Amino acid sequence: MAVFYDSHCHLMNLSHPNLTVMITRAFKEALPKKLVHSFAMLAAWPLVLKLLLWLLLFVCFLALLKLVVVAGLIIVLFLVLLLIIPFTRRLLLGTFKEKVANVMNLLAVMETDIGDCLIQLEEELRKKYDKEGGLTLYGVSGVYDKIVMTPLIMDFGLKNYQNSKSPYKVRWKPVVAQVEDLCLGIRDYYLYRTVYITSTSGPVPPLFEIHPFLGINTRNYQLKSFPPGDGFPSFLEDLLNKNFREFENDATPEMRHSKLLEYNWSTFDGNIASLGSYAFAGIKVYPPLGFNPWPEDTDGYTDIGEMERELEKVHYLYGFCIRHNIPLTAHCNAGGFLVDKTYKEFASPAKWAKVLAQQEYRQLRLNLAHFGGAERDDWRNQVADLVLKYENVYTDISYQGVDQKIYAKLKLFLDSKGADRQRLVEKIIFGSDFMINLQDVATYGTYLQYFAETRALAPEEKELLCNGNAMRYLFFAR
Repeated sequence: MAVFYDSHCHLMNLSHPNLTVMITRAFKEALPKKLVHSFAMLAAWPLVLKLLLWLLLFVCFLALLKLVVVAGLIIVLFLVLLLIIPFTRRLLLGTFKEKVANVMNLLAVMETDIGDCLIQLEEELRKKYDKEGGLTLYGVSGVYDKIVMTPLIMDFGLKNYQNSKSPYKVRWKPVVAQVEDLCLGIRDYYLYRTVYITSTSGPVPPLFEIHPFLGINTRNYQLKSFPPGDGFPSFLEDLLNKNFREFENDATPEMRHSKLLEYNWSTFDGNIASLGSYAFAGIKVYPPLGFNPWPEDTDGYTDIGEMERELEKVHYLYGFCIRHNIPLTAHCNAGGFLVDKTYKEFASPAKWAKVLAQQEYRQLRLNLAHFGGAERDDWRNQVADLVLKYENVYTDISYQGVDQKIYAKLKLFLDSKGADRQRLVEKIIFGSDFMINLQDVATYGTYLQYFAETRALAPEEKELLCNGNAMRYLFFAR
């Protein structure tokens, strides 16, 4: 059985993320980036320069006041002509309409029950690929008949809601609710998929094998609790022990994978207290929400005491992950859900370089997600350096395949590495960033199709990204 790995995806409903942040980001990206950059530069100007600029504009406006009516008529006529001509109309409105359609599609998916969302994804892929015998990749003779998904929970936690101008504000997003919703969705997918997916030849085995990652933001937990509390722990030690304690006994990757496969999702009753080891395959951290990989100054903290407590917690987290061989995925992209400008540099690969430079953390099983971002060559180079230097450090290309041009840019980057190219390819893993990627691509199947059809990667390289590399990172194989 050939297995395709999507090692970076999300399954959320509308109650989980801060939708105002998501929508603002989506429409901001619909504007030309140079225009956004210009406005950002203007916003950073001192107040005196801003006042002088407005004064200059006002003087110019007065000087041209007599021409306003004539100029206005000309502009209106010009715009009308542009809107009448089909080509220019599509040029002006196409990008905005596409962005609106994508956002509406994303919201529709997030309004859907998570279990039904998974069933619909399977229906989509089976309609597309069953006639071809399975998910096929360009130039590869093999066929994938199962997709392993690792939906990443994001601990949105407390928001910097004071900066919101809305009368009503999003003040917290408890991760407990997201864990329960996701686990119920996984359960319902396995329980009810056969109602919708049938075959004349008998029952159809599940297309998806699902192993979620638990989202953790150490800022939302105290470190220790004696004795452990009931339900979802509010202390970091309890949380990690409850969900990953038995990982320490996994002598081989094959043992880990078999225990994850044996986890019986059909018995989940909606209460997180019933979850234990092997419900989650790994941990997800998200620096733009306030997780600092290596606290070393008071930026983002109320005082040095808070910073020192946070440093103690990340020390404990990394040590626990190494002892239990837990894969850790970290958002490593300048974009995303940034809730406070003081967190902007938390996602930088330079932060992780300081973590990995510590002798005791050199073996951390780490995925620096998004490969630094398609538009940050400096971050991408730093990620590549870390991937090449440390045995257990990987990166994924989630959200990097919403169009073929991005794959072409990836190829240029890989080719620039010369003798290190092959070593680097062996440390990159495939990820879709579904559902978030629906801002720029129509469907999950379309995203997979772009990966299957791109000629920027050789067939054997694709096989590494979506199978071999992913299995090593997840600790599913050697």
